[in-house]
Amino acid sequence: MSVLLAILFSACNKAEENRQHIKEHEQHPTVYTCPLHPEVLSPDQGICQKCKMKLELKVDDASYQIAAPNKQVLSRQSTLKISSPNGPQMIKRQGYIDIDRTRNQSVSIRFGGRIEKLFVKYELQYVKKGDKILELYSPELNTFQEEHLFLLHSGKEKSLLEQSRQKLKLLGITDNQISALEKKGTLTKTISIYSPSDGYVLFNSELKNYSETSNQAPMNSMNGKSNVSKKFNSSNSQIREGIYVNKGETLFNVNDLQNVWAIVSISSEFQASLQSNHQVKITSELFPDKPLSGKIALIEQTFEDDKQRFVRVRINLPNPKGELKLNSLVTAEFPQTANRPENFRSQIPVSAVYRTGLNSFVWVKIGTTKDGAGIFRLRKVTTGIVTNGNTTIISGLSANEEVAEHTGFLTDNETFLNEN
Repeated sequence: MSVLLAILFSACNKAEENRQHIKEHEQHPTVYTCPLHPEVLSPDQGICQKCKMKLELKVDDASYQIAAPNKQVLSRQSTLKISSPNGPQMIKRQGYIDIDRTRNQSVSIRFGGRIEKLFVKYELQYVKKGDKILELYSPELNTFQEEHLFLLHSGKEKSLLEQSRQKLKLLGITDNQISALEKKGTLTKTISIYSPSDGYVLFNSELKNYSETSNQAPMNSMNGKSNVSKKFNSSNSQIREGIYVNKGETLFNVNDLQNVWAIVSISSEFQASLQSNHQVKITSELFPDKPLSGKIALIEQTFEDDKQRFVRVRINLPNPKGELKLNSLVTAEFPQTANRPENFRSQIPVSAVYRTGLNSFVWVKIGTTKDGAGIFRLRKVTTGIVTNGNTTIISGLSANEEVAEHTGFLTDNETFLNEN
């Protein structure tokens, strides 16, 4: 019985002490002060007249003692300031550098034949205008040359002979080769294909290799169908000597890479904020301290992934010095327009949000103690998607509020997260 009476007496004394602390706290009015000028005091939260900073709640150590430890904590860690929802908002997404195919100069074959000699052995090998790329043998070309010699020796009308010369030129035979044909009567067995401009060679990986084509179905084929052809994949093969090509097929492209595309995927919820010809800030992994400026060239009218609903955006990027390398990573910052989602507020690092199942919490700075330590109060927030290490805050935070940068340091395993 004596033990029970002692416990009751101790509980009554503790309750009385708490009431006394609350009474003392209520007697002291709320005071706001400037973090840089402590002498500036105001009963309302305003702006410091000396430095124009926002006043913070002045709370002394005694008043802090009345708060439950699972609701308020003291810390000197760095904070993050929430940007104004009415200010400019940016969408940051990662992408990669790709070829601007509008700058491709295609070289197509004008007659069928076999590649006899290949002078450019590698994909993306640099060539200059006029460099020989390959030599092509064609029985069709030999037939046209023999027809020209027949017209020349038969003394036919000059108009027919001139038409024959034009035909050979259209097939790619040069004036010097035609002159040699008419003087010596020597047939040009192969025709040389030259680069139309300075740039990097991109071989056509879909040329059909008839030397590897099987005309008969394999014996173990269950459906009796034969393999028509094999297509080359630029990742592991390209055109090479000895293969046959058809009339009209593109042998290769030449691209100077003076302008490239940044390919970026953006969640469909931000599609309304994207507009063609808008300027976009680009940061490359190759030189992160040198921001670039691009322009939205195309917003593809299809979802990249039917399940995740991403929209692909092509951004034109000037590349006069060739510093941007293909497939290198970039980060694009898209300005949001007036049509941005209404529930979008701001983005903060993932480290500033503490998640417990379906709930998310942040520690909001509500004041500063006399010795400069920050006072943080727990608050529940509603979060959105997480991209590039940032969490979208939908509701729960206001403009210019400050939150702890690393919320995990303020929450131990004995803390019961409950904002109420």
